[in-house]
Amino acid sequence: MSQSPDFKDLVEEINQYFRLKQTDILTSPIYPFVFFVSYGTSSQRAQVWQTADKNFELAWKRCQNFLGKLYEKNQSLPEFTKIDLAYQFEETSFEALQQLIQTQPHNNHFRRGIAFDSRFELAFLEQELYGNAIIKSEKITQPGYFDQANLNSYLKKKYKHQPNLLLTSIKNQSIILFDTFGLFIQKNTIIKLHSVGMLNGIRIIEEHNFKSHIRHLIIANADFLYQQIQPNGKFIYGYFPTYNKTLKSYNTVRHCTSLYALIESLEVSQQPHYLPRIRQAIEYALKHLYAEVQKDQQILGYMLDGNAPQQEIKLGANAAAILMITKYYQMTQDAQYLPYAEKIAKGILSMVSSRGETTHVLHYPSLELKEQFRIVYYDGEAAFALLRLYQINQSPELLATVEQMFEHFIAKDYWKYHDHWLSYCTNELSMLKPDPRYFEFGLNNYLKNLKFIKNRQTAYATFLEMLMSAHKMVRRLQASPHQDAQQTALLEQARLSELEDTIELRAHYQRIGFFYPEMAMYFGSPQTILNAFFVRHDRFRTRIDDSEHNLSGYIAYYLHFERQSQPQHHLAQASSLV
Repeated sequence: MSQSPDFKDLVEEINQYFRLKQTDILTSPIYPFVFFVSYGTSSQRAQVWQTADKNFELAWKRCQNFLGKLYEKNQSLPEFTKIDLAYQFEETSFEALQQLIQTQPHNNHFRRGIAFDSRFELAFLEQELYGNAIIKSEKITQPGYFDQANLNSYLKKKYKHQPNLLLTSIKNQSIILFDTFGLFIQKNTIIKLHSVGMLNGIRIIEEHNFKSHIRHLIIANADFLYQQIQPNGKFIYGYFPTYNKTLKSYNTVRHCTSLYALIESLEVSQQPHYLPRIRQAIEYALKHLYAEVQKDQQILGYMLDGNAPQQEIKLGANAAAILMITKYYQMTQDAQYLPYAEKIAKGILSMVSSRGETTHVLHYPSLELKEQFRIVYYDGEAAFALLRLYQINQSPELLATVEQMFEHFIAKDYWKYHDHWLSYCTNELSMLKPDPRYFEFGLNNYLKNLKFIKNRQTAYATFLEMLMSAHKMVRRLQASPHQDAQQTALLEQARLSELEDTIELRAHYQRIGFFYPEMAMYFGSPQTILNAFFVRHDRFRTRIDDSEHNLSGYIAYYLHFERQSQPQHHLAQASSLV
């Protein structure tokens, strides 16, 4: 078959890119020029072909011929095609590499390719190593290691007749570490990829396109979350993507907060067709995860977790349900679920003392204490939920309870937990009640953690959520027309420029946890995880709340910085059409 002019132009553009990059590669009498071609479809794990030669022209010619063969099968390149050229070689011992991987602060953050010989006859891209669990860890708390069985299984797939490689026999053998210059090709479009560091292998986004790209990312991830809602309203909880393993557990908090984030996404892109499935998911929660208890002539609503007879009531689950319902009401003006939120709020009030102290977990149905404290995030989440409902029903009791909770938070220095839910709540409470102590609390919630946030190696999605709420609070303080000396002093403490720089850093950095096709293609079922967010240090886990937190942070980022001057819309009209 002949090759089309478009394909020839594409190959020439690839050629020119790698010829320019060739000048960045230090010439060496030892190491060859090495090309890798990864190719596949959304329905299957990518295959990887490679070639190496000390003559660049010969190596590129083989690569070009291979691309031609791929093209000729269907008169197009495969759905996902990625080309890498190795550079920046470093010789070390396998024992030293093992030690490096075992002592990393966070699993799966080794970001280089590995060749087991100087001729690159046995060589693997970083993405191959993780996509096939050659480097793995059993649990998030255990160090990484090379998996002998997975390595040999993949050797047979990639190299066909390659004999097994016994890792214990190469303990002192030299190996080569390398980085790559990469291009990803999708629909005849060439996308340049980052070459080193934590963004290795992920597409480069030019600064002037970054915020529009974030909008695209929000829409893509929201659609992923939408697709996870099954016909009965329950989410597919998540995956371990190496072998497309579905997570079997479930969690009421994450059901509700994931739905909350999906509803939030409608502020960025109205998707009326989402609404029926959103309602199904709300109704699943209220049918299967909700219970009412009559106590002191009141009906208290509670969200349940676990299976009878071991069910429990979590403060955080109650809060998450209110956030889900109030966000749905805000976006649609459909009030049908608000009575549930009112009852759940009474359930929360029953778990808050007159001093603002909370009870975290109760046994159900006895309502006996199970755990006074489980996780600090429940407190801020509960206060935020009550505040959101207060802004709808104007119940003085809800606002008074939140204020009492904040007295407890301030007295106990809760800012030291750097909680994103408390950041949300502090922003909104200080809007309703501009008490300088609330602003000071909100500042401390991020100021004393900025260095850690800047240097954190993992994506850590809730950082962006926390920083965005803090930024809204500081900007509102800055915009106050009647600033007094106390407000001026608070603004001087706020380090606004540093806060904004940190927000931009985290907004860019969080992309390391997004399954772009150039990343997803190396795992068991790319189409299953495409456009999801994942946790690299926990076996690339893709759980609904991993998408939820990243999505909420990016929505806040996009709406605040890109559309501050544009009016927000609700979906009352759209929902009536469904």
